[in-house]
Amino acid sequence: MRAMTHRMLTVVFCAALLDGLLACGVPLAPQRPTPTTTPRQIDTSSLTGRIVFDNGHDIYVMNADGTDVRQLTTDPAHEYDPTWAPDGKRIAFRHQAGDASDIYVINPDGAGETDLTRDGGRYIDYAPAWSPDGTAIVWNSDRDHPQSGILHGFLMNPDGLNVRMITDAIYIEYPAWSPDSQQIAFMSPVPFGSDNYEILTIHVDGTSLTRLTDSPGPDGWPAWSPDGKNIVFTSVRDDCRYSHAQDCKTTGDIGPFQTLYAMNADGSGLRRLTHIFGQLSAWSPDGRYQVFNSPGGLYVMKPDGSEVTRLPISGVGGELLFADWRP
Repeated sequence: MRAMTHRMLTVVFCAALLDGLLACGVPLAPQRPTPTTTPRQIDTSSLTGRIVFDNGHDIYVMNADGTDVRQLTTDPAHEYDPTWAPDGKRIAFRHQAGDASDIYVINPDGAGETDLTRDGGRYIDYAPAWSPDGTAIVWNSDRDHPQSGILHGFLMNPDGLNVRMITDAIYIEYPAWSPDSQQIAFMSPVPFGSDNYEILTIHVDGTSLTRLTDSPGPDGWPAWSPDGKNIVFTSVRDDCRYSHAQDCKTTGDIGPFQTLYAMNADGSGLRRLTHIFGQLSAWSPDGRYQVFNSPGGLYVMKPDGSEVTRLPISGVGGELLFADWRP
């Protein structure tokens, strides 16, 4: 089978492509009514820290309660996939101009935008994640197999130097760090070349590759809890095309219904968190909450999936995606 391409991944996971960017990799939530929430909700005014996110075009930051929203990027290119540096002084993100993309950094006030990968449009670089110890950025790239659709995981220093591959033995996409900065969780087609994505982990030295999920439909976009005990991820296993359960889900359009699941860091203890449509998730720094996107905006919930609450964000158009939370 031919390798799973970036465009194929988008078709599997997304309801629509982003403004004609056929290889964008951004999973847009289908347009459906805003999901209802549980009777008990989180007091959003009690949430602390800052959240960075994108709307598929630009990068934004705000207070964790949804206030003080500020747009950081204004470039005609598409800029998304943001990730905080652990000290909160910089944000790494994907800068997409045409078919190629680079990893950039920017200050939280919008100043100091800098191209780290400096590929000159030769490669597809995206999905950066800053290590919790602040010493490295991991991301996925096709630089060792340009235009092939094969993505491997790479590491670099926060200044863009000392680029090195984790391993060429496995396709790595959307890597997420363990809190001790020693492992990454990621999504990968299993078997290679198939349309089925699973969650795996690997040590940053390329050893101890471990498969965590075994689903009838794709799983992806893992997020490691701050205490290292749990991983939350996106799954389509509840969509009726993959599930025969009486309560299986459907979006009513071409995209699969996505829900959030959690598991122990070793893959055991699988449990479903959301019954509404839920996609890309991130943990609060203290591990008390999750933020994720769903039709209508960004939502927060408890780690057990309870008290789903919409953040009162105003002044930002488009689908709100790829939230990342810092103290």
